[in-house]
Amino acid sequence: MSTSMDNSSMEQTAAAPATQPGPTMIGRPLDNCPGCGSWQLSPVVDVDAATVHFLCGSCNRCWHVELGFVRRVQPETCGGCAQSERCLAAYATDRASA
Repeated sequence: MSTSMDNSSMEQTAAAPATQPGPTMIGRPLDNCPGCGSWQLSPVVDVDAATVHFLCGSCNRCWHVELGFVRRVQPETCGGCAQSERCLAAYATDRASA
């Protein structure tokens, strides 16, 4: 290998335009439940409000992720959710012990 080849390959790399990454889908905004640490999080879609919450299959707490923050969902704000009884019971238990 000659030095001139090494320099020319470096010049080509430096002159090449930088590629911009394309948009990607977020696979899983939460790896574990903030309440109990379980990995059993299932997305619950509220079509009317255009939101997605994540219900923990272990502790029945529901979470909302937005802009890098996680907050507990108050079950009474989720109209028509099929899992509302589970969430309401967990939420009431947590509030009673607080």
